Amino acid sequence: MMALTLTMSDRPVAFGAEFKKEYAERIDWIIRIMRDLSFVFITSFLYYNDFKKLSDSQKNIYRKSIAIFDGIAPTYHVELLDTPTMVWDFNSLLTVVRTMFYLLLTDKKTPLRLCKHCQEPFIASRPSAVFCSPACKNRYNVYKSRGRNKGEE
Repeated sequence: MMALTLTMSDRPVAFGAEFKKEYAERIDWIIRIMRDLSFVFITSFLYYNDFKKLSDSQKNIYRKSIAIFDGIAPTYHVELLDTPTMVWDFNSLLTVVRTMFYLLLTDKKTPLRLCKHCQEPFIASRPSAVFCSPACKNRYNVYKSRGRNKGEE
C-alpha cells in the first residue's frame, strides 16, 4: 500500500517517504549500502593517492570498479519560487543517499578525506585539511617527533 501511495502522489517520492511513519528500510539493506559507499570512498581515495604509481591497466580497473555503483539518476525540474529553484525528484531512498554521498565526495570546498593520523573519514573544513581534528594533528606530530628523536639516539 505504501508503494502505491508514493507512486500515485504528485510529490517527489523522497518527500512522500520522509513524512510517512510506515516507511522504513531494513537495517541489512542500509548496512549493505553503507559498505558500498565506503568501497567507493576508499577506492577513490586510493586511486588519487597512488595515481602516479599506477599503470594504465590498474587505473582502468579502478575506474571500472567505481562505474559498477552507478544508479538510477534522479530527475529534476525548475520551480519559480522567490528565485528560480532546481527541485530534485528522487525515486528511492538509495538514490537520495547516493546523490548526497557523491555530492560530498566531489565537493571542492569541503572534501571528504581520510585523516592522515587515524585514517578515519572526515569532512574537511577547508580544502587543505589533512587531519580530522586538532587532537589528531597533535598526536601525529608527537609520534613523528618521537620517531625523529629515536633516530638521533
